[in-house]
Amino acid sequence: MRLLCAAALSLSFGLWVAFAQDKKPAETKTDRAAKLEVLKKKFDEENKELIEKLQKAESPVEARGVQAEMRELVLITAGKVIVIAESDPKDQTGFEAAALIVKTAGPVGASGPEVEKAVAIIAEHHVANAKVKEFLIPAMRMGPAGEKLLKAVSEKAPDKEAKGLALFLRGFVKAQGIDEEEDEAKMALIVKDATALLEEAAKVAPDVIVGNSKTTIAKMSAKEIEGLKGVLALGVGKPAPDVNSALLEGKKVKLSDYKGKVVLLDIWATWCGPCRAMIPHERELVDKNKDKPFVLVSVSADDKKETLEKFLEKEKMPWVHWWDNGPESEVLKKYRVRAFPTLYLIDHNGVVKHKWIGNPGNDKIDAAVEELVKAASKARG
Repeated sequence: MRLLCAAALSLSFGLWVAFAQDKKPAETKTDRAAKLEVLKKKFDEENKELIEKLQKAESPVEARGVQAEMRELVLITAGKVIVIAESDPKDQTGFEAAALIVKTAGPVGASGPEVEKAVAIIAEHHVANAKVKEFLIPAMRMGPAGEKLLKAVSEKAPDKEAKGLALFLRGFVKAQGIDEEEDEAKMALIVKDATALLEEAAKVAPDVIVGNSKTTIAKMSAKEIEGLKGVLALGVGKPAPDVNSALLEGKKVKLSDYKGKVVLLDIWATWCGPCRAMIPHERELVDKNKDKPFVLVSVSADDKKETLEKFLEKEKMPWVHWWDNGPESEVLKKYRVRAFPTLYLIDHNGVVKHKWIGNPGNDKIDAAVEELVKAASKARG
């Protein structure tokens, strides 16, 4: 009996020793930091190759393919890095791991569970970290997860620069959403909320520079607020704001000069591919409506008038062209242009009847113009 007990004890001890030998020691902070550094270095090397590949892309299709590879690389890396962050989300390595995911995901528009987890870690544990402001701008492009981080920083960060920048970005993002809203009550609420955030940002950190803009929060907030004031007055069914500009030969003009005619206001730039793609159809549209109460006015956002003039020497665009201070023109400011092309179709009474961001399609433009031209011709008698 004693021999049996001794054998059992010996077996138990042997199993314990085997288990103890198999069990891995817990990772130290140094181990986690070293692993993170290896993953970061590997990502940087592979991402550099993809950037070079993107720069050599010979077509939009090829470029989109490379961009998809870049997003995939971000997400693969994030899947490995988030393990490091979650093993101790409160320490510095946890912060740096989460920060790596956010900073790499933002520029390429990558999203997924790992990205959301990384944002949540920073929002919950690290809003007081001095480095948090470095990836607030990337977070701006991350939808709900990014908004959660911006909100946390704007409410809890002790650093005024980070707090002010987060407030500004929240207001800026909210203001952009108004372009997709058609309900006037909802638009008014967006304007109110965005204005409040921008005003607070200007109070908290007026002199902080926003990203690479070389412009302060105070100046950018003032510009956004000015644009928001005109939003509720600018919309389908409302009078088109009168604006001043200049023809290429320098003659001053204004939108109201064309009252009595249907005006297609096409806000574009020579570097804009979708804008250039519309030119052949715009030639047909102008020719079709020759001698009718219709005018196509193209407003260029090019930095230099010479750029537009050289383009027009090669590309036939036989209609009215405005250029006045390019991207800083009164037209772009009053009409709150955020993307190209942006088109406004205005009837003979000066009322906005359609607004399109991007090309809505040739048939849609043709039908809308034809309907308004008929009404304008009838009004003429």
